[in-house]
Amino acid sequence: MKSQRIFSLSAVVCLTLLTCSFALAGETEGPFIKGEVNHSVSRPMRELAPVRTDVGERFAPAITGLLNMAGQKAPGGQLYSDATGAVGATQYVQLVNSEYTIYDKTTGTAIAGPIAENSLWATFGSSCQTSNNGDGTVMYDQLANVWVFQHHAVPTGGPYLNCIAVSTSSDATGTYFLYAFALTLEFPDKPRIGLWPDAYYISQDVLDPTTKVFVRSQACALERSSMLAGTYAHSICFQGSISLPTFVTSTLDGQTLPPAGEQAFFWQLDQRPGVGKNNLNSFLFHVDWVTSTNSTFTGPVTNALPSYTDACNNFKPCIPQPGTTTVLQGWGDRLIGRVTYRNFGTYESILMAHAVTQGLSTAAHAAIRWYEYRTPLTPVIFQWNTYSPDKTTWRWIPTIAQDQFGDIAVGYNVSGTTVYPGLRYAGHVPTDRNGLLEPEITVATGAGVENGTNKSWSSYGGMALDPVDDCTFYFTGQYYATSSQEGWSTQIASFRFPSCTN
Repeated sequence: MKSQRIFSLSAVVCLTLLTCSFALAGETEGPFIKGEVNHSVSRPMRELAPVRTDVGERFAPAITGLLNMAGQKAPGGQLYSDATGAVGATQYVQLVNSEYTIYDKTTGTAIAGPIAENSLWATFGSSCQTSNNGDGTVMYDQLANVWVFQHHAVPTGGPYLNCIAVSTSSDATGTYFLYAFALTLEFPDKPRIGLWPDAYYISQDVLDPTTKVFVRSQACALERSSMLAGTYAHSICFQGSISLPTFVTSTLDGQTLPPAGEQAFFWQLDQRPGVGKNNLNSFLFHVDWVTSTNSTFTGPVTNALPSYTDACNNFKPCIPQPGTTTVLQGWGDRLIGRVTYRNFGTYESILMAHAVTQGLSTAAHAAIRWYEYRTPLTPVIFQWNTYSPDKTTWRWIPTIAQDQFGDIAVGYNVSGTTVYPGLRYAGHVPTDRNGLLEPEITVATGAGVENGTNKSWSSYGGMALDPVDDCTFYFTGQYYATSSQEGWSTQIASFRFPSCTN
């Protein structure tokens, strides 16, 4: 959902089925404590839809022995894909707006799908069953070996729900524990879910239901232990007040847990002119499931970033394409994709990326800005850079992750006046100088443009690590194989660094 960035002070509504308390922590409000709306168990996903044989054709591998294959295509009625993906014990799941497909992670063979996002909820009741509104994501909880799907249900006039499905096994085609949470009375937009040992954490924007204007951001914890068991689950939420921008939750990669008792991290690019431009704000979410009112959301801690101008100058479309005056949304005003956390034992690492403007005047173009933070409790940039290996190709929609040895990969879109919208990635190994990304690799070469009046573009791609070998990256995103207004395609690629061994 595309929204204007208009910051305003609005009334705070305390949503509660159990208890409610109020505390002011800097510029945030909460906790707001709720029980679920409903939960149940789904039918096995394998029974919901047959495998569609035209999902996509295999492409020649970009890296020997690993996959580069076509993913799902536009199902119709969705202007952009918001493609994400996750990899599990034996399967890979790609989710695009309104549907997902399950693949064998080794061969790339489609096992089930495409399946509508709300199909799992066919007997659940509520708008989780009746609404298929997209904005979904998928992740694999490698600590419990289960899949976690989420999407929002936003029927006209409400009620608005966050719909969460947690698989009962490592098999994505099996049954799921289904949950519906009413986290806000207003319109929830772009929800993203992250894994931490004590909770599943959600960050999302809250919009005015009528105007779809940005009102505030919201940070919520969902009771992970109960959801893994299929029992009654609670949520605890905090919300930004007045003018705090979009929150993004961190998510745990790898099997090494954070230090005992370490709180979950939330982040935001502070884009307020004259207030926070070029700042990164960090927050700590402490959840207490025994005494919920003891939960806290502390911050912001302000971290100065190396100077930049965001891609497209806030929320204006500006990404060019060949042979058309239609320009694309740059999403330069916020962090894009997952913010990943990994504990290496001797240090903790946080990776994040966004799109900035590189160059001046007529040479200005979008480029990838990425950061690695260490000691996240007292955030310090360990390395960063702006990646733009040429002056004519625009790069945006970054998604970033690292393997068990600290090899880093960043995937992103490319476009330009002579480059059709496509997909590439670049890598960094620990022996490289800090901030260096090596020469990029093409995943999908575009052959068409997004035309007509549609200037929207997928607001994130997906980069995920295989939880079994903790070495293999899986990257997915959107591009155009032929010109159309909404006939996007997606691609899925897997790869690994030679230095990473099991």
